[in-house]
Amino acid sequence: MKKTILFLPVMIILASCPGSRRYDTGYFQHDVVNFGDLNTIYDDYNMDDPNIHYRSLFHFSSNRNSMGGDFDIVGEKMYINWSKTEGALDIGSDLDEEWFDYLVPLFDSVNTSCNELGPYTLGYRDDISYTTTVWTDILLYANDCNGDFDIKFVCCEKTNSSGSETTVMSPPASVNFVNTQANDLYPTFYGPDFYNFDEWGLDPDKIEKMLFCSDRNGNYDIFELNLPDSIDIKSFLNSGSRMEPGSPAINFLSVNSDSDDKCPHVNGKLLVFASNRSGGFGGFDLYYSLFNDGTWSEPVNFGEKINTAYDEYRPVTIYHNDFGNSLMVFSSNRPGGKGGFDLYHVGIKQMIR
Repeated sequence: MKKTILFLPVMIILASCPGSRRYDTGYFQHDVVNFGDLNTIYDDYNMDDPNIHYRSLFHFSSNRNSMGGDFDIVGEKMYINWSKTEGALDIGSDLDEEWFDYLVPLFDSVNTSCNELGPYTLGYRDDISYTTTVWTDILLYANDCNGDFDIKFVCCEKTNSSGSETTVMSPPASVNFVNTQANDLYPTFYGPDFYNFDEWGLDPDKIEKMLFCSDRNGNYDIFELNLPDSIDIKSFLNSGSRMEPGSPAINFLSVNSDSDDKCPHVNGKLLVFASNRSGGFGGFDLYYSLFNDGTWSEPVNFGEKINTAYDEYRPVTIYHNDFGNSLMVFSSNRPGGKGGFDLYHVGIKQMIR
């Protein structure tokens, strides 16, 4: 059985005509750019991992539906178009694709009158036989209906057998073995050979750890769990019972501080996160750490080109082998946006591989 990772969200089109390419390698622009019409006067943040893939969904947390009240996971079909002729980057929402329409109920099913934060999606394909393929798509997020944030997930499985399709969606379930009576949220997966880019053939068995943040020790820290050998992601998420405060989870001693360290996201060897530790530019700043020789390096502030005296929050990164740098998406309540937190993107040096 061959398993292939299929990621959601954002689509990229490398536009060019034969003989007209002026830019064989793309570069995401180095200035911080507001996502524009994607944002509203309300809080728009917690972007899903916007992996570059041919067809994709683009989701994030927003309180626009409640006009400033509770947060839902919202989104739409989007695209990123980088022209190899003009060298220009264009991001829009007029993507007329129906291939992922079956996943719309997956996202809609998680929203309640409580808060839903930090969506994180991944998926994989099982080639059962030459005529039967099962697509499994998983959405993780956090919900505070129990009074504190718990990590939950919902799963959709679409089976194509000899041209006949059936879709089964499971109801939201709690990831019990990480949840405590404190706030547990922002899950992300890690493996030294696990990248979020659009080549086929990636194996979910390359995922070795699950990271998340929690204030179970008083302030927010980043934790990691080892995935058991020979267990698929869905079974792993369904396993275990609710943990009590102090239950074992490995603390990222090399990156955590005495302040709040939140919103981890790992792509390849690059860990990015938000922290309000001393020495920053004010509020929450964005930091990165690199995995080398089995350890994470001392965190580095992304600097005043990206960070401000306001809050920068929930960074996620994209790698694509047609680009000489990487793309980072994050949210900020800096002046100049549409109001509250807005979503932004910026090119950063390639540190993922």
